[in-house]
Amino acid sequence: MSSTPEVPRESSNYRPGEPLRSWTSGEPIAPVDAELIILASESLASLRRLIDGDHLSDEDLIAFGRLNSDCVLRWYEPIVSLVREPQIDPEVITLLKASVPGLDS
Repeated sequence: MSSTPEVPRESSNYRPGEPLRSWTSGEPIAPVDAELIILASESLASLRRLIDGDHLSDEDLIAFGRLNSDCVLRWYEPIVSLVREPQIDPEVITLLKASVPGLDS
């Protein structure tokens, strides 16, 4: 018998067949989760710049990476698409503006 602990085969947040939760699914906790995730990832100012169409810096892109990582860790879809240019689904923008202080116009 080896004294080395067995390495888990799955991460603690691996849920086979279960998709990430959508921000626009209507879950009543989603607005609260969005605010907490944005605060934890320190991405509020970067999100404001993205929503307002302002110039984004490398630090903003890093903030979006932290934000998206925190989203997935809490089993939500990433907020910002980083496939080409950073963008957010218009429905998600509406949710964020209604629920996150500092993003409302």
